[in-house]
Order: sequence, then structure tokens, then C-alpha cells
Amino acid sequence: MKKRRAGAPSLFLCEEQWTMVYDRELRQKMNTKRELEKIWRAAVLGEAYSFSYVLKPPVKLADSAGRIHEVAAWAAFWKQEGAYWTLLTANKQAGVLGKQHDFPVKAEFCNAEAALRYLGEWRRFQNLQERCGKIMTDFPGLRSLCAAYREVILKEKNLPDCIWQLAKYFSESYRTDCYLRELDVPYVDTKFMEAHSRLVAAIFYALHPEVEGRSFKDLCGQLHWQEKAPTPNIYLRSLDKNKTIGGLQELMVTAEQLARLQVNFGRVFFTENKINGYVFPEVEDGLIIFGAGNGVIAQEVEIPWLKKQRQIWYWGDMDRDGLCILSRVREKYPQVRSFLMNPELAEKYQHFMTADTGSSMEMPANLTCQEQACWKFLTCQPPQRNRLEQEKIPLSEVRSFLQEL
Repeated sequence: MKKRRAGAPSLFLCEEQWTMVYDRELRQKMNTKRELEKIWRAAVLGEAYSFSYVLKPPVKLADSAGRIHEVAAWAAFWKQEGAYWTLLTANKQAGVLGKQHDFPVKAEFCNAEAALRYLGEWRRFQNLQERCGKIMTDFPGLRSLCAAYREVILKEKNLPDCIWQLAKYFSESYRTDCYLRELDVPYVDTKFMEAHSRLVAAIFYALHPEVEGRSFKDLCGQLHWQEKAPTPNIYLRSLDKNKTIGGLQELMVTAEQLARLQVNFGRVFFTENKINGYVFPEVEDGLIIFGAGNGVIAQEVEIPWLKKQRQIWYWGDMDRDGLCILSRVREKYPQVRSFLMNPELAEKYQHFMTADTGSSMEMPANLTCQEQACWKFLTCQPPQRNRLEQEKIPLSEVRSFLQEL
């Protein structure tokens, strides 16, 4: 097998002229996302690169007697002067035509420059080099990032300057434990960081390989950045008209704010559903917390004053998820007691039951005997009628329960 390296590309030979049916498959293989990443990375980092493509004539040599002109045109294409590939040839037997000398068998690209030139990407590569020159000189660790983000860098005029400013900021002292809006990066506003969050994270982790992480969410968690102000989603309502919460009968807070509150109520009730919280009957010395869904007090935030609360009552849906939430609540606050979550009530309003779509299949821990009986009752019902939602239980049942407290 012989190698035949084409001479320097002709200045008068347009790359488009080479693109014929003969190399269509080759271009498709080299233009895949994965292969392009390898080519660009090798070009930017100055690494070795090679790509081989086995050549297949349009017809088998043994059957080419009547179509030799097609084979000749195909061979001439691959042997043309000025091509960016290196051609490997061999002597091949062609049936009645005899031995064919220096027959094309493989095309090879020996470096990334040749591949980029062949694909028509060389001018774009030069443009990238020019735009990212300062970044790659001052921060060599970002060279592969420049290759990976080449499309957006070439598209957005000011992006290289922003990347350099972010790299400088992350290489020096950077702020933690703050809102994203509080970051003060020269010439880079937080709107830019939100729109290019993936790039921001990539810059940080490229400069700090000792830190494990990949996404912008990882970065915010590690640096304790908050992207947005917390949205209050927990409602508090005094059930006693003579008592307030900081002078208010109703209040909406975040979990963190709830933990910092100073409240003084003898009875605290929790319910999942917002409307149930608003229509809950008056209770002397009572406070109801509701609205966050999926268990207000099952959240990660510890609420110190609840630890000291003697009477905590929880009312959720009678289904698998509702009882699992109750179990998680009781892990943190063992004094929690459930109400209106028993098998007798479930059986009484069985005609209101619907299908349970919850994912939990195993009975959770931390349930009382009555709550375990409720779980067993529900799981023994037909699949289309094994869940009783809070809204299906009349408020008269709530009033009856409160009268017995």
C-alpha cells in the first residue's frame, strides 16, 4: 500500500468544486457533532488528530468491464491535486481489466487543520483564534471551553470580553452567600449570567478543576448563590379572633421566615389544601398553617418553635402520599397527631373515593396503629376507588372533631 500526499491546496481551487457524490458520505461522517468537537478541540489545543475513510468504488472492480469510465472518474477525484486528504493506494486486480496500479483505497486526514480546511471551517477557526486570543493567553485552562462554545462565541460580538471578565473574577476573589443580583462583575450584568448560565458554570469549573460540579445549579449550590428571591408559599391564619401573628390575622411566608417567626399559640393545625385552610373553623388559641402542598412541615427547613409546640395536628388526604407525608412530618416532630385520617371515616365516605395515583407502595414508618389501619383499608380497596381527598369530607366532620378537643 502506498501513501500519496496531495500537494498544497491550489489557490484557484474552490472547496465547493470538490464536493461531488464521491465524498458525500465522508463529509457526513466528519460533520457529526461528535467528530466536529474532536476536530475543533484538536485545532484549538494544538493536539494530534487523524481521521481515516475507506474508499469504495462506485462498482466492484470485478464487474467494472463495461463501466470503467465511472471507476476512472471516481479514482481521478480522489487523486486530484490540491486535496486536503492524504491518499493511500494499492495494486488491485480488476477481473478482465487486469491489475490496476495505485488504486485509491483510503483517504486520511493527518491533522485538524486539514480537516477544517476540507470542511470549509478554516476561516471560522481563524476568526475564533482572533476573538479568543486574549482569553487563551491569559487563561490557558479555557482553551477547550473556547472550542466547545465556538458557535455562540462567533455569533455574539461581546461574548469573548464577557468570558474574559468572568474568568478574571473567578480567578481572584469571588462572592458567595448572596443573591445572583448582588454579584459585581465588571462589564457583565446578572441578566447576562442568567442567559448564559451554562457557560458561566463551565468557566468556573474549568478554572477550578478541584471543585466537583457541572451545571449552573451545582455552582449556585456550592457558592450559595440564590438566583431568585424566595416566593412566600406558606399561609398562616389565626383561628382565634383575639390573637394575631405580628399584628396580622393572616400572613404568607417562606419556610425560612416561618422558622424565624415568634408565635404563641397553644394549638397548631396543618392542612395540605389551601381552601381548607381558609375555611377552617375558629379555634380558641389556634393557628393553622397551609398552602405549600406536599406537607408544609415535611420540608427540609427546621422550625425550632414547632419542636417545642405541645399540640400539633395534621390533616392530609387519605391516600398513600398523604400518609407518607405524615410519616416524614413525624420524623421531625414526633408530637404530631393526625385527625380525620382513619379507616372509619374513609369507609363512611367511600362513595367519594377516586383512584390513588401516588407512587408509594410500601407502608411508611412512624404511623400509629389507627393510621396503619387506614393504610391497609385504602390499599385493600379497588384501584379505581382507593383515595379520599380532603375536599370530599364535609366541614361538619371538622367541626365535630374540634368540639371534642
